[in-house]
Amino acid sequence: MIKTDKRLLVIYEEWEVKLDKDEWYFSNSFAAIAKGMTSEEAFNYIPNVIGVLFKLDDDYLVWESIYFLIELYSIADTTQIHPILESNWSLLTNHIKKFNDSYATPFKELKDHLRIKK
Repeated sequence: MIKTDKRLLVIYEEWEVKLDKDEWYFSNSFAAIAKGMTSEEAFNYIPNVIGVLFKLDDDYLVWESIYFLIELYSIADTTQIHPILESNWSLLTNHIKKFNDSYATPFKELKDHLRIKK
């Protein structure tokens, strides 16, 4: 079981209501977490997003979360695959395949960003 930061989990609580009030809700919420992170902190935060992705069952939420993962990799300024991501890659791929839009777009971008060919 991957531990997940409470600040991240709170973002998904009553997200539809929050999104109705602010169309940039996810971008703003994720930016608030990432603000001021060093490259090392961003890299170390990656398992939090992986843990959340396994819990999500909505294509829109998966989509937004994968883009946050890509943002963390950009801040980390690396294409090194985090060990937690590497050890869970097959499981995560199978989970995300259930969400056609997320699998087709942000997941493909994540794979491209990390130079993963499979």
